[in-house]
Amino acid sequence: MLADLLIGAILLVAAAAALQQTLELTPVVLPLALFAYLGMAMLIAIARYGRPLTPADRVTLGRGVLVMLLVGLLAAAGDLAADPSVVFALALVAVLLDGVDGLVARRLDCATEAGGRFDMELDAFLLLVLCLWLLLLERAGAWVLLIGLWRYAFVAAGWGVAALKRPLPPSQRRRVICGVQGLGLAGCLIPGLPALWSSLIAAGLLILVSYSFVTDIAASWRADPSRGVSP
Repeated sequence: MLADLLIGAILLVAAAAALQQTLELTPVVLPLALFAYLGMAMLIAIARYGRPLTPADRVTLGRGVLVMLLVGLLAAAGDLAADPSVVFALALVAVLLDGVDGLVARRLDCATEAGGRFDMELDAFLLLVLCLWLLLLERAGAWVLLIGLWRYAFVAAGWGVAALKRPLPPSQRRRVICGVQGLGLAGCLIPGLPALWSSLIAAGLLILVSYSFVTDIAASWRADPSRGVSP
């Protein structure tokens, strides 16, 4: 596992340094990306308890490198505002790779609970990062952050409301909406797309994800016999 994490760090440093030099970006890009990656690596190490990564986990880790590179590039949002082609390309690849790790897990029969959790948490973080990009590129207002914050608010609410602590059953509706969110937010970063269009698309995405979470909240509340707040 440590070898995989080290390879990921090396790839991230190489990519961030190359973009930083080629596009003449602020030197903050590399340390910010690396700091974000180290945080992700620590969480992976804690969750895996020293167990090796599966092939599917390695695909997810590769996607994580792209996501952390997007985090580092946030420091250069002003420089990339005129031409966000690099940001759009990285975002699109990161979103499209979301289905690859699941395919690898099924084909190689290497699906694990920890791997699924890793994939889900990275999906949620990617959505938040894409929302930050839309805000910094002035493609949408601060309200767009609600798309990425919905899941974290749901998890935080579960700390106090017993009904929301219950594990959610698998849902095709949830998976489809999550995929639409990623593709939609990446689409909002298309170079040259008018801010009005991206705002309208993002607004539709916010309505869609809000519907999904409200549906889950209502279902969890109805399924909980206590219907109360945990002490």
